[in-house]
Amino acid sequence: MPDVVDGAGMITELTFEIPKSLWLTSNRHIVNLPYRARLVRDLHQLAAATATIARLEPVKGQVHVHWTVRYPKGVRRDKGEASNAQPTTKALLDGLVPTWLTDDGPQYVVAETFQRGPNLDEREIHTVRLVMTPQEVPW
Repeated sequence: MPDVVDGAGMITELTFEIPKSLWLTSNRHIVNLPYRARLVRDLHQLAAATATIARLEPVKGQVHVHWTVRYPKGVRRDKGEASNAQPTTKALLDGLVPTWLTDDGPQYVVAETFQRGPNLDEREIHTVRLVMTPQEVPW
């Protein structure tokens, strides 16, 4: 469930549990395009299902997106930079468009930042926490 639901310029938060089988990383290039497309589609569906279960309200206007990435038990703390999760987070954000987010282009998502959280206590799963903060950017 989101900690705070956007309705009047409030922060929106969602946490996604990503199984190892769906994890996309900047360091692992998948050359089998149909396979990659299936993974992306499944991440879109996971994002939509998570937003539906959380009863996420549509987010209006411009936002700053902050991602906190938690790696499975056993991943070294000096490896697994949070920004390596960008292919996964991109697919998750795409899964929220257009139902919960108007678009994920720069007109609406004015910045994205990444942070690594502590490792999880279990193997085979990642968690990704999404925090969208309303922004007013004069263009």
